[in-house]
Amino acid sequence: MEQTVEQFLLHARRLQREGDLSGALRAYQQAQRVNDLDPDVHDGLGTANYLLGNLDLAAEHFERVTRLDPRRGTAWINLGAIYNRLREHGKAVEVLRRAVQVERNSGAAFFNLGSAYRNLRQWALAIPAYREAIRLEPKEADAYVQLGMVYLEQKNIPQATAQFKKALDLRPESKRAKEGLVRCEAANREVISRDSPFGRLVSSEMLRHGQEAQVVSQRRLTDAERLRDRQALVRLCGQLATQGGDLLQLVEAPLATALVNLAKGLTLADRRERDAALSNSLDELVVGRQEFAPRVLALRRIMQQLRDHEEAFQ
Repeated sequence: MEQTVEQFLLHARRLQREGDLSGALRAYQQAQRVNDLDPDVHDGLGTANYLLGNLDLAAEHFERVTRLDPRRGTAWINLGAIYNRLREHGKAVEVLRRAVQVERNSGAAFFNLGSAYRNLRQWALAIPAYREAIRLEPKEADAYVQLGMVYLEQKNIPQATAQFKKALDLRPESKRAKEGLVRCEAANREVISRDSPFGRLVSSEMLRHGQEAQVVSQRRLTDAERLRDRQALVRLCGQLATQGGDLLQLVEAPLATALVNLAKGLTLADRRERDAALSNSLDELVVGRQEFAPRVLALRRIMQQLRDHEEAFQ
């Protein structure tokens, strides 16, 4: 008596659970010969090939599932994860953006999307993806580690430190979180050892010899030094005004327009028109975020320089 697809699938899954991956793959292939249009068959073939290290074949089968059953979110997520492993991060972003639309409550989908953006060095997009992954799965230590790594790349040491510590709270043995904290401490030491743009605050000679840094004794500034100080402050205030103006224009124009279009899209009765409008609005918001993030970062740097000045001349 000829076996059905369902029987082959049950047999394959049992072998997979028992660790017989080669046997499971053969059983899935037998199911494929019976029905090559069953998404469950290709889902199984994708999983078995992935576990056996055949990433290209796994990607082919998960991609087939997305065509046979476009609403199957796990296939989009797995396909994106495999593209990340294949270092095809651009493809991963395309696939995982679809995954988070289909599986809006999947922390794994947002985590993989964050990883794709991180590998493309698109920090402003990686951060919200990781934060959404954390919101959906607050006890997932890896998401905190990856978010910490992004902040570390941005030189945002306080935020990076906070994420690594949270990861260690959840998983005290996390090697990557411990390494991240070590890098944060090293970055902090580097910042302390730098010269202030407004004058030398510590003895760099002592720092070079590993001795404890001591504050240089205060002295009265000369008229020339006061003039240079005022000129530096004027430049910083000018930069601050420019960056602030750019941010206001961005909020009042592209981002505001995208939000208005998003609100309009939600009122459309036709589902296809509504989905298309929402997709376009989300794309506009993504572009807006990409422009917004570097401006905010530049503004923070200027504010930090002003704080450095205040500390130097207290």
